Amino acid sequence: MSTNSKQLNKKKTRLYNSRTIKSQINDQAYDKKQRVLDVNSFIHSRNFEIRSFEQSQLNSKNASSTRVFQDLPRALRRRAASHNVKRIPKRLRKRAKHEMSSNLPVKKMPRGRRLYKLLVRNRLLKVASKMKQNKYDPLENLVNKKNLRKQFKAIRDEIKKIDQEKPKSSTVEGFTKLNNSVGSRDNTGVNELAPRPKGSIKYYKRQREFVWIPTHIWLVKRFHMSKKYGYQIPYTPTQKCFKLMNRWNRQKAVCFDTSYFPTFILYVSDGTMFGDIAKQLCGKKVCPGFAYMNQSLNTIMVRVVPSMYEQLFQSYKAKIESIPNSTINDCRYALGSIELSGPLSIKCLSKIFHFQNISPDLKNIWASLSKIKDSDLVPVGTTFTFNLQDPRIWQRPTKLRHNHNGDQDIYDIIIALNSSPHIDQDIVKSLTTSEGRYASYKDQLSIKELGKFHANLNKKPSDISHSQIPVLLSKTDSQKWLLILPWHWILPFWIQITKVTDIKPGGSKQMHQFQFENHKPYYPQDFPWSYDGWQYNKLVGEANQIKASKLPKSQVSVQQSEKNYSVIFNANKCDWTNLRNMVLLMKYSKMDRKTIKKDSGQPDFAQYDGPERIINSVHDLLQTTKSVENDITDVNEQQSNFVNDGTIEDNARLYSDSSGTDIHCVGFVTTGAMNLNLGKYSGIGTIIAQKWLIEENGHKLYVRNPGKSKVYSVSFRVI
Repeated sequence: MSTNSKQLNKKKTRLYNSRTIKSQINDQAYDKKQRVLDVNSFIHSRNFEIRSFEQSQLNSKNASSTRVFQDLPRALRRRAASHNVKRIPKRLRKRAKHEMSSNLPVKKMPRGRRLYKLLVRNRLLKVASKMKQNKYDPLENLVNKKNLRKQFKAIRDEIKKIDQEKPKSSTVEGFTKLNNSVGSRDNTGVNELAPRPKGSIKYYKRQREFVWIPTHIWLVKRFHMSKKYGYQIPYTPTQKCFKLMNRWNRQKAVCFDTSYFPTFILYVSDGTMFGDIAKQLCGKKVCPGFAYMNQSLNTIMVRVVPSMYEQLFQSYKAKIESIPNSTINDCRYALGSIELSGPLSIKCLSKIFHFQNISPDLKNIWASLSKIKDSDLVPVGTTFTFNLQDPRIWQRPTKLRHNHNGDQDIYDIIIALNSSPHIDQDIVKSLTTSEGRYASYKDQLSIKELGKFHANLNKKPSDISHSQIPVLLSKTDSQKWLLILPWHWILPFWIQITKVTDIKPGGSKQMHQFQFENHKPYYPQDFPWSYDGWQYNKLVGEANQIKASKLPKSQVSVQQSEKNYSVIFNANKCDWTNLRNMVLLMKYSKMDRKTIKKDSGQPDFAQYDGPERIINSVHDLLQTTKSVENDITDVNEQQSNFVNDGTIEDNARLYSDSSGTDIHCVGFVTTGAMNLNLGKYSGIGTIIAQKWLIEENGHKLYVRNPGKSKVYSVSFRVI
């Protein structure tokens, strides 16, 4: 058989050719007799070789790519990418147009039942959009109907009712007349929990169990999402970004949509009771949160983690029932929030903030703050209130226009911040009341109206800008800022802030990463004594167990490997139950550290006092540990660093002795990984509170990863 008849694989040939680098064997620039190299002539003669090497690198990179959309930069890659030619870099557009014109997609028309459903849904959306244009909110019972026919018929009947009654009066009985054509409304529960937001009619079925935060459509194309606490929460970007996010957090800024952190607002009429409730909020720690108190308005705004929200809401509702003219408002779906982390957070915000009716002093301070490259100098607790314009009117982020004579010293700015509060009571009232938030939505611009404005180059922003958006900005940590604003204004601000070049969007995984790298615990992973932390640890253990059960029999699981080094502890999680039981039994049997060191731990004959086993040795203690049930003992949070090199993983065991036996276990590592701020592994863990370990100096801890034999020496400090 001839070689010409053999069919070649075009892709493989292309791959082989991409790896070929042209080179030159003989070179006149090198004198063999004198053994001297003429550098200039050598570089000029090898110029084509260097270019060939660079070209081969590009060829091998693009060898497997057959379309332009497979060669996009990392930042432009999407899981659900648009094939619009205008949305890719200009250098690739010519090739993209050629590819799109040569290979037009074949349209497959739906048939039968699928076609019928699409036609009915299309009609449903048309009549629903007509209601939206008339500034009417569809009723709850229309959305709850499962049958498309019933939905369409009900909405059509309601439109007829509106058309008939509209000439007679400005309002229609049974309908909520909105002040905008985009469907924005304030969803607040007064002295009760607010109902779930209905969302768009097109996607309402997907939001029955898990509510979408305002930026869901934007996030779902770029992030892995997780379903927690009744919300769809952004977990982590689809792009690999572990080192990138660390670099951006240290040098620039990272933003997070944290609208899933719910907020409730207390209005306390009695000044004495206001002080008592404020003291209770500053008392015993329950969970991480944010509280803003305004004595002038007798208002307290509380923002907490979602898992604790309903419990706290019901608790404070019961407290204010006895106070006349006092209310508690559920603003879970009325207020949203954006968190920013990094030294350039203020600078990034200043590019999308366009103020209305701002005082000259505050504008000078804000302009000076926006020039600072390290917001760590601003004291924690600094709070601002602003009235802002719709940021979408400006297509691109713009620098703050401010003609201030000379640069103000940073210390003068800090003194100005501390000398007087920069809070407008009217703005706070607009933000904390349902009427104020609803007024901010008046004539909110639709995308179509914005498109017409941007198409007309003769129009100015002042011609279309009429919104007054109340926002509250507060510093919550050394380099963290919290922006609170009305729910339906979150998306416009989010879209504009992600256009700023110095900022990257992150998810809950990045929030955990930043807390860990700054040696701070993250809720609930690093709070095992709390209910949420206990439940999280339990779920992690179950998930690891399911994962291990799917391994092939030839592969050893972590739990099987752990049996070689531990008798009582579970390798799939932080086994606090058995550790707690062991500590309690040691106290009960009056065994101390000296007795444990002398004991060899070898099995001996068991002795019983009735049904209970008598503890005479370490072996008796370990065998009895699993059968004891009691409440958790006191624990201390600690942060561990290696004395030398080593690795720390999640669920690693902490020991007080280098032998690494069960009897010397004092705690577990809840979060352990590479800390890019330190350049080595570190961990955040929890140890049983013992006086000899915490108060006495000179003690070291030893860490062993689950299923591993090596024990590392670590230094630790109590957080």
